[in-house]
Amino acid sequence: MLDDNDIYRNLQLHLDQFPVGFPPTKTGIEIKVLKHLFSEKEALIATELNWSYATLEDIYERLDSTQISIELLEDLLNNMIKKGTIKYKIENGKKLYANLPLVVGIFEYQVNKLTKEFFEDFDEYLVSAFGAELLGTKISQFRTIPIQQSIAPENFIANYDEVKQIIQNSEEPLTVANCVCRQSKELYDQPCEKTSLRETCFYFGKTGQLFLDQGWARQVSRDEILEIMEKAESDGLIFQSGNTVNPEFICSCCGCCCAILTKLQKLPRPSRVISSNFHAEINPDLCVNCGTCVEHCLINSIKLKENVANIILKRCIGCGVCVPTCPEGAIQLKKKGEEMKPPSSQEELFSQIMEKKQQLRKK
Repeated sequence: MLDDNDIYRNLQLHLDQFPVGFPPTKTGIEIKVLKHLFSEKEALIATELNWSYATLEDIYERLDSTQISIELLEDLLNNMIKKGTIKYKIENGKKLYANLPLVVGIFEYQVNKLTKEFFEDFDEYLVSAFGAELLGTKISQFRTIPIQQSIAPENFIANYDEVKQIIQNSEEPLTVANCVCRQSKELYDQPCEKTSLRETCFYFGKTGQLFLDQGWARQVSRDEILEIMEKAESDGLIFQSGNTVNPEFICSCCGCCCAILTKLQKLPRPSRVISSNFHAEINPDLCVNCGTCVEHCLINSIKLKENVANIILKRCIGCGVCVPTCPEGAIQLKKKGEEMKPPSSQEELFSQIMEKKQQLRKK
């Protein structure tokens, strides 16, 4: 019979086979994270799930039927959904279940129920091992969408890079939820320095339905989403979406709370690990070296040098926050030389990540 450490180690090894894995550490912090999330029975069940969806009956066949009834299995799966540790969708009237990656997934699904104990272990794991797993292939789960005020009329913007078009094309239901990253900071009495907004994460389609069903989000109209986004822009937040043509989420992120941006700030080349088709450019003839753009940049990609501001291209992620804040109108967004069309679906994105991981392992 397996002891509890074997149960959680088996789950870690299982999850580590997925496109966004669950790597081991010398300290074992990954096991502590899993113990926060899964009971022993739930961990055994999660080890039999995959990142592709399966029916209740298929999952039951993978388990030892002498240890669990199909009725109990269904109850446990639904409880795991409530805990935000697995996902589901309805297809042809049938409920299908699948594993979630830690990010984007389990962490975001802890909204409104985040605990300090879990977050401390999660953050340690993110720094020590999981961050490298998340960003190591340089095929990002995230894509920077330029803020609306930064888009010049002469620029042709593809629908997948234009926030209004993304919202217009998104599958219903459309929902808005609290930001789990800001909630993590509030556990330590550290409220966001950029905004008083809390409902700043948007979920669409089957993910929106899941959030709605679990009471983690409320349903909103397209116009209300755009109103919230306009306020977020005014507060200097940037938009990070899923890296697909029709993303299932968009987050309004700041540089003080966001679990991803705060880690990107410490990297030498953030532009290599976040997908974006744009970078900022400064007109030296208009720049008066006031430093406003430096103050507003969330990724530390602008420096004052020789009486003019300079964009550090290897750091710039093309969010556009600096454009409307420049009092001299000296900054504009420019398209990168080669436009990157995002994957058509999350399945294609994960396939690309998996293929790249296999290539890296051969080197």
